[in-house]
Amino acid sequence: MPEKRVELSSLQKSSTRDYNHKTIDLRSSWFYTSRMTQATIDIPVIYQDHHLLIVNKPAGLVIHPTYKHADGTMWDSILVYLARQGGDDWQPEERPDKPEWAGAPEPIQVMLREQQRARQWQEEGLLRRPCLLHRIDKDTSGIVALARTERARRHLIRQFYNHSIVKRYLAVVRRGAPQWTQPRAPFHVFIQHAGDGQPQPVASADLLTVNGTVYQLNGPLQRDPSDRRRCIVGPDGQSAETMVRVIAAQGEYALLEAQPITGRTHQIRAHLAAAGYAIAGDAIYGLPAREGTAAAHLHRQFLHACSLELRHYPDNTQRTFVASLAADLVAWLAAYFPEGQEILDAGKAVRD
Repeated sequence: MPEKRVELSSLQKSSTRDYNHKTIDLRSSWFYTSRMTQATIDIPVIYQDHHLLIVNKPAGLVIHPTYKHADGTMWDSILVYLARQGGDDWQPEERPDKPEWAGAPEPIQVMLREQQRARQWQEEGLLRRPCLLHRIDKDTSGIVALARTERARRHLIRQFYNHSIVKRYLAVVRRGAPQWTQPRAPFHVFIQHAGDGQPQPVASADLLTVNGTVYQLNGPLQRDPSDRRRCIVGPDGQSAETMVRVIAAQGEYALLEAQPITGRTHQIRAHLAAAGYAIAGDAIYGLPAREGTAAAHLHRQFLHACSLELRHYPDNTQRTFVASLAADLVAWLAAYFPEGQEILDAGKAVRD
């Protein structure tokens, strides 16, 4: 059997703009993977089938190539993982001729059958590179989904556009935030008690109170003109809405479940900081941690994408995928927030 090869040049030339539409050449992976071994790490796979790939991204890993991070990203590791696997054994189903083909000459019927089969491969066959459907920040860990076929890509993107996909995060916040995070445009906070009806507006969120309360944070997000690496609630921003449920509180910290309804850059981090409760360990949106405090023992923001609910292709069934909490966050909870750890261990934090 002839040796399979991957064209390295096509991988090197892919840009940050079209990385999720380029294709992996699965003719062989040896040349590519032999040069990527030092730049890749194992990405835990939560779920994989012909149409979908769900992974648990570690913290500290950039999700895809940028001009600052040309390689060594999660995207590179996934390409290596899939290249080493090769293809799968999927084949298009045999479909009957269409009635209108009956009167066509036999060579034309053969051509039409070949065109139909080619469309099946294009729509249902493996993309030569998977499509990254959403992103999380470098220092955020957790669940990331990729579509492996064109039909699955369109099916899932429609759900993101319709806001029917449910993403849930676990976060620990600490009271206080830098002055620059204060809202510069209307920032609305609503509260909904367990069993109550419509959310009611409140002046501010009290995230250190545990009573099953759910908060809705609503304010437009934009890049900060003073520092475009961060986002603020500002007059030129895009509409953004985040749901927050308090799970546990201890001292100046609270363990939350956060659900972004929209998908803006740094949405959860910026909204919580605007509410006066920056995520613990957040080097951008949080206050500096005092030496010897619990926050000083966090080396990145306590934010983890813990679950993803979507309708799976092709059967359209509702599925929930869960990413286990990263080891560094588990250890921090056990040492400094045992009540939160007990709730997570009991499986009460993330709702089905």
